Amino acid sequence: MLNLRLRHIAKMIEPCEVLIDIGSDHGFLPLSLLKMKIIQNAIICDINALPLQSAIKNAREAQLEEYCTFIQSNGLQNYKDPVDTAVIAGMGYETIAQIIKQDIERFCLIDQIILQSNTHLDKLRAFLMENKFAIVNEELVKDRKHFYVIMKVKYNSIGVDYDDSDLWIGPVLKSRKDDLMHAYLLHLFRIEANVLKGQKKESSKKIQVIQAHLDVIQTF
Repeated sequence: MLNLRLRHIAKMIEPCEVLIDIGSDHGFLPLSLLKMKIIQNAIICDINALPLQSAIKNAREAQLEEYCTFIQSNGLQNYKDPVDTAVIAGMGYETIAQIIKQDIERFCLIDQIILQSNTHLDKLRAFLMENKFAIVNEELVKDRKHFYVIMKVKYNSIGVDYDDSDLWIGPVLKSRKDDLMHAYLLHLFRIEANVLKGQKKESSKKIQVIQAHLDVIQTF
């Protein structure tokens, strides 16, 4: 059974032949996608051996082992065949950026890339913009007390240009005007307010942008 975060990641994945789940942990996401016949084959990848052993056990119990390849690797480093979809979720911004950057030419060829960073979403969006990856969709999830932003990205040779609100809130998310988005903006506002308090500052451009989007939502 997938948790709410993984269920939303699964919903963003269009049917494809080969998916690689980088940092797959126990393999829950790719195994679920195989069961639903959204993907035909799964590359289950983790940098550590222990989670891979757990994923192998889970695949065997689900009778899906023949559709899986298990790779101990730092990102795509130890897997050289083409993939249609890549998922990098549940890591920090620095790790995600490093995984993409070290094999950036290969990531440019992947049809759909799903990212979910636990840290520094603004820096991740800036990194994507600098490397010509367009954010084609964003999903907001609150699982228990934690907010998660899931991005679907794809290389765009023309490039993309994001402004401050795109980087801080999200180029797709910023158009949302529901209760969950309101709660998320309040969450971002409180984080920035605490940063300013520590710096002994009264305001910043970031908090003004967040407040402007809050004001728009409150008029609906």
